[in-house]
Amino acid sequence: MKKTVFIISLLLLTMASCSKSIESNEKKYVKAMLDEDFEVSAKGFNDFCKWITVDRGTMTYDFPLMREKFNMKIASSADGQVRCYSWVTEVSKGIPSYANVTQWLANDRFVAYAGPLDQLIIRRKATIDNETSYAHRIDTIFDFKVNDVPVYLITQYYKFKDGMCRASVTATALHGIALTALPTFFDGIEIAGNNAFHDNGNISIGDLFKWDAKNGKLYAYQTDDKDNIIPGKYTVYVFKKDQFVKMDEQASDNKTE
Repeated sequence: MKKTVFIISLLLLTMASCSKSIESNEKKYVKAMLDEDFEVSAKGFNDFCKWITVDRGTMTYDFPLMREKFNMKIASSADGQVRCYSWVTEVSKGIPSYANVTQWLANDRFVAYAGPLDQLIIRRKATIDNETSYAHRIDTIFDFKVNDVPVYLITQYYKFKDGMCRASVTATALHGIALTALPTFFDGIEIAGNNAFHDNGNISIGDLFKWDAKNGKLYAYQTDDKDNIIPGKYTVYVFKKDQFVKMDEQASDNKTE
């Protein structure tokens, strides 16, 4: 009995120590990233990214300072296997840019990648004209399984000309320790053409996409010229085998279940 109590106490102390260490690291790197000296700020950014790609404990940390100072967005899959971070930084004075980090667990192995999601998943640079940043604002992750293979639909948006934004979906699957694009999946760039809006806070990317897990359907809603979602106006993609198939326009009149 005493031995059990000792082990539990030791585990609790270890967890508390790890939590303090993570909190301390966040404070240190945020302070550096906020420094007016560009070189100090850039080093702080690189050190922060490197840290959360090697420290598994960060996968369950809330990052309160990053949320406050850099408007960090954290999106997690329902199964707890994939976590995506996006936040705003500056490449130079007055020029904002999104930054991305993706973490995932594969066979209980922690893996992470710092950089644009497209380069991780598709391993190519985005080809969208007038895009101002390869990194995207990641919002929501839908997940399901196909023949025991975990599949993740990662919703996001990117900025293009005249301050406008477009939303897209990156479709991924977990094979071994790799998070990759499904081989015959639709390209997220196609779905991005269904909506455009200003980044003024009126649009929630999570509201632009609805996942109907029961029927394997993805609904991509459209927006009007005032950045409002158009009720009942959406494109439907249905999952068949290992790909999504775009349904005909009449399917857009159906309601999600």
